[in-house]
Amino acid sequence: MSERATPAGLKLDFSTSPTVAKFFKSDAFVRGLLGPVGSGKSYACCAEIFRRAIMQKPSPRDGIKYTRWAIVRNTHPMLRTTTLKTWLELLPENVWGDVKYSPPITHHIKLPPRDGASGIDCEIIFMALDDPKDVRKLLSLELTGAWVNECRELPKAVIDGLTHRVGRFPTKADGGPTWRGVIMDTNPMDDDHWYYRLAEKERPGGKFRWDFFRQPGGVLEVDLKDVPEEMPEAKGFIHQGGRWWKTNPKAENLTNLPDGYYEQLLGGKNVDWVRCYAQGKYTFVQEGRAVWPEYNDEMMCTDLEADPSVPIQIGLDFGLTPAAIFAQRMKNNTWHVLHELVTFEMGLERFCSMLKSDLESRFPGYETMIWGDPAGSQRDQIFETTAFEHLKTHGLLARPTATNEFRTRREALAIPMGRLIDGKPGFLIDRKCMRLRKSLAGGYHFRRVAIGAGQERFRDTPNKNEHSHVGDAAGYCLLGSEHRIMTKRPTPLGGRPMQAQVLDFDVFG
Repeated sequence: MSERATPAGLKLDFSTSPTVAKFFKSDAFVRGLLGPVGSGKSYACCAEIFRRAIMQKPSPRDGIKYTRWAIVRNTHPMLRTTTLKTWLELLPENVWGDVKYSPPITHHIKLPPRDGASGIDCEIIFMALDDPKDVRKLLSLELTGAWVNECRELPKAVIDGLTHRVGRFPTKADGGPTWRGVIMDTNPMDDDHWYYRLAEKERPGGKFRWDFFRQPGGVLEVDLKDVPEEMPEAKGFIHQGGRWWKTNPKAENLTNLPDGYYEQLLGGKNVDWVRCYAQGKYTFVQEGRAVWPEYNDEMMCTDLEADPSVPIQIGLDFGLTPAAIFAQRMKNNTWHVLHELVTFEMGLERFCSMLKSDLESRFPGYETMIWGDPAGSQRDQIFETTAFEHLKTHGLLARPTATNEFRTRREALAIPMGRLIDGKPGFLIDRKCMRLRKSLAGGYHFRRVAIGAGQERFRDTPNKNEHSHVGDAAGYCLLGSEHRIMTKRPTPLGGRPMQAQVLDFDVFG
């Protein structure tokens, strides 16, 4: 083993970060810290873990302060290249002990008693939870606390799973945990995200309350009239995304950032990116490559009214997050999406009731055609009935689409988006369908997996998230009606219809 320096303690100065100081002071069961990039969120969370390890009461058996923590990130690459890197900047191996890099990555810090001070035994387990199914990885953990790094990238189920595992270490024989709970840090997100709902609307209280802390933005948007006419860039003003910005003097962690950090950061970014990552505002930012790059919200979003003479087409996506899209294929072949029903963590029984209620209240007396994922024809192992049979018990007659092959569903929406009918797009959506609009605008996307040689690479299948289910429902809706058009070529002059081979095409042409 290489010779190491002797830990002499950590000097943590957050005097220029008042939000972080408040974050430290809180003993809430769950704490969230939101801010722009460069604000020191991750570093603060690393410091908080070790602060709590130091604050733990010693074991009555041997006088050692025992704690065990899980540090969670969404993917293994991000865990190793960002989260672990930040942790080791604060607590480097040559001082605090070697990291075990074989899964699960573990950093076990052991300091013996010295000069009358208690010893410390702090075990850190680094985990990547790429999928909601991975929550099961948490079931066997006995933890003091947990840190969820960039929590917006993880489902709330992960947070819920962690809240059940903290407070279990150390045991009563070692005095039990002095504090237990979950801390989170994140960049801002969209206003339909679970974090936004809890932080800005619900704010869970009581004995196990949730506290949320929001850091000042790294930049401020500047009104055009306040921008100097001569050489504004030389005076610290930044022009990007068609707007003017300036570094916020109240931004936290500025003293630890390189000169011109935010000026450099904003280069080449669009206005939504700047508002989210630099200004620290809740906003939607497209990540990865949109499933439907053909969608243009500015052109295709409008106010729509249903036509009683045209059938209502309903597309359904089943599962634990069922969703429905209500649309009409107008007489000129333009598609009008009129309404959406999006649920989370809801069983089929409740969803069917809501679907029937929406249909009766919004479209009474309309002819309806309901299309769903062919997987809904499989029998439920518990209730021994299919989703389509369950719908039938509610008086809803639905049919499976011809296929649930992703590329075909994607194309079912892309085809009318590419049409121009009477000078208007062949696909229009009511502006109140906010979740579907966000899905089409890039919320439903292919995750970036590599950047190199001047090219970006993306996964072959789209990322399943809170935006994917409503996007799939829209795909089934249009696929049910459009499939014949997609699978038939025009009849040649004097010939018979020819079957088109559309099930094997490049998604992006």
